Amino acid sequence: MPATGLLRDLIRANTTNPPGNETPAVELLRAELDGAGLETKILASEEGRPNLVARLPGPRDRPALVLLSHTDVVGVEADSWSHDPFGGEIADGALWGRGALDMKGIAAMHVAAVVNLVRTADSASREVIFCAVADEETGGALGAEWLLAEHPNAVGFEDGRPAPEVLGEGAFGLSGILDRDVMPIVLGEKQALWIDLIARGEPGHGSMPPASQAPVNLAEVLARVSGFGTPRVHPVMREQFKCLASVASGPRKAVFSGLASRSASVVARALHKPLRSSATIAALLADTITPTTLSAGYKHNVVPGEARASLDCRLLPDTDPERFLAGLRKKAARRGVDVQKRALHDGPVTGSGPLNAVLARVSEGLSEDPVIVPSLTTGMTDLRYFRRAGAAGYGWVPLVLSPELLATIHGHDERIPIDAFGRGVEAMSEVVRRAAS
Repeated sequence: MPATGLLRDLIRANTTNPPGNETPAVELLRAELDGAGLETKILASEEGRPNLVARLPGPRDRPALVLLSHTDVVGVEADSWSHDPFGGEIADGALWGRGALDMKGIAAMHVAAVVNLVRTADSASREVIFCAVADEETGGALGAEWLLAEHPNAVGFEDGRPAPEVLGEGAFGLSGILDRDVMPIVLGEKQALWIDLIARGEPGHGSMPPASQAPVNLAEVLARVSGFGTPRVHPVMREQFKCLASVASGPRKAVFSGLASRSASVVARALHKPLRSSATIAALLADTITPTTLSAGYKHNVVPGEARASLDCRLLPDTDPERFLAGLRKKAARRGVDVQKRALHDGPVTGSGPLNAVLARVSEGLSEDPVIVPSLTTGMTDLRYFRRAGAAGYGWVPLVLSPELLATIHGHDERIPIDAFGRGVEAMSEVVRRAAS
């Protein structure tokens, strides 16, 4: 089946997580891989969540090449879409639907790349493993995390063998940032620290406000801690700014050069206000705290004795989470607010290895003279589990998107341009061919 047809069918398989229901999508992928003669296996975690692995054998004295994707998607507000989010419709030169970019489109590219390798290569000089996991959109506990804990050998981790190189999500090419397109290769991601704030106060009647009110105490802490922390430049981002400075001109060149210098963090602090006009750049130069849920009270005229908030904290990879928590607790304690840690997802960083060079070389052909940069990503991906286990993990997607299209990921009207998808399939196939030969 052509890659576009496979992607349409994948979109039509509604794998919204929760609950996931990834099986129909997994069976579609498996049929394509079985048809090419690959050895496939479904490894189901608790609750029957399927993780698909397909292997193209090769010498085991080299790291396996793992192509990592996930089959679940986030939910939709269907009334706000221009087309059925699970219809797989083609309109205006694009294929519309939830998962077109995140990340069924990438899974389809991976399948096409593996199938092309099988059909065109006499043999591979390393093992190639296709891996499509469940449950990524709710943290990966029943997908990548479970798979690595229970079946590490299925994805290239074996005694006496080099740890695998893993290619997954985390980066799209961007147009409109500079005069030339920017193509990032993601080497790591921010840590995700999820915490709860619990504020307490005096309950009472709404007509007689108590001296200490839980909602007010909570609001004051939120106002104080939310947003961006003190800017600083992680080494990966310093390398990115060095690349950008080499091609920029005028004021932009001066800014990028400053952010690539030995005084990069000082420059970042001096420029923190203008840098915040770009949320993406600002978020990669600071720890951030974002309130995501609030709850308090049960009746209009009753002052509640307790108020709660959930915070999504995203920390740079070299931030000490415990030190960060200690500082937050100190600020919250001034208003009698407790801080409870719910979960921490670390953000290991990969160095530049052999696969990085292949990705850079193929990226050069994605558009006219793109700027190829190392990068971090603000969001979590399943690559963190592989990096934590010792693998080299790279986030790379051979698509150059406008800011408008990038905003449709987890948003409304997610879609992938048909022409760009076709070029992406070719680029992914070229990466796999080069990396496996």
